[in-house]
Amino acid sequence: MKKNLIMCVVLLSLAAGTCRAAGSPAGKFYAEGDRKKAEFALTYDDGPGYITEDLLKLLEKHGVKASFFMVGTYVRQYPDRVKKVAGAGHLVCNHTDTHMFWPKTGKAPDHEAILKRELERAEAAIEKASGVRTTVLRMPNGYDKPWVRQVAGRLGYAIVNWTYGSDWTRLSEEKMTAEYLKAVKPGAIILMHDGGGKVKEKNLRITEAILQEAKKKGLKPVRLDDLLGLRAAAAAK
Repeated sequence: MKKNLIMCVVLLSLAAGTCRAAGSPAGKFYAEGDRKKAEFALTYDDGPGYITEDLLKLLEKHGVKASFFMVGTYVRQYPDRVKKVAGAGHLVCNHTDTHMFWPKTGKAPDHEAILKRELERAEAAIEKASGVRTTVLRMPNGYDKPWVRQVAGRLGYAIVNWTYGSDWTRLSEEKMTAEYLKAVKPGAIILMHDGGGKVKEKNLRITEAILQEAKKKGLKPVRLDDLLGLRAAAAAK
C-alpha cells in the first residue's frame, strides 16, 4: 500500500512537471500581442546608446514602461545606462553579444555553439551591470530558424520580433512618423533603436508622437512580458 502511494505521488509530480514545461514560454516565438486588449509594446534595440538616457526621461514623463534589447558589447561599454534602464522598471532583454549577421553566421558548422556563447556572454554582462537575469531574446535582424528556437529554449529564452519598425530605413522623418502612428494598434510590438549615434535622436520625437497617438486611441504601452503574458507564466512556475 505504501509503495503504491509513493508511486502515485511520483507519477503526479512528473505529470505536474510536464504541464509546467508545456506552458513555459522558453523557446516560443512571438511577433504580436493580444489584439483584443488595449495594450501595445514599445521596444528598443542595439543599446544602450546615445539616446538611452534621454529616452528614459521621456518615458518617465509619460509614466510608461518599455522593453530594451541590449547588445553585450555596449552593455560592457555603458553599464551605468543598463542599470538606469533596469532601475526605472523597464524590461531588459538579450540582443546577443556582438550583433552578428546571422544569415551568414547561421551557416557555420558550429552555429549553435556560437549562438549559445553569444547569448551567455550578453546575459552575463547584463546581469553584472544591472542584477537582471534576461529571459526574452530578439535575434539581430529578426533572424528566426527552428534551431535558434531550440537553443533559446534550452537557455530559458522566449523569442520576440515585432509588428512594425522602420527607423533604419531611408524614409523621411515625417513619413516615418506617419507610418509608426498607423502601426499603433492593440497587440502591436513597435521596434525602434536606442543604440547608435545622434542620428537616432529622431526616435525621441517619434516616441513622443507615438505616445500621444496611443493616448488618443486609448492604448496603454506596456512591457513585453506583460503584453505577452510572460511575467504571469514565470510566476506560475
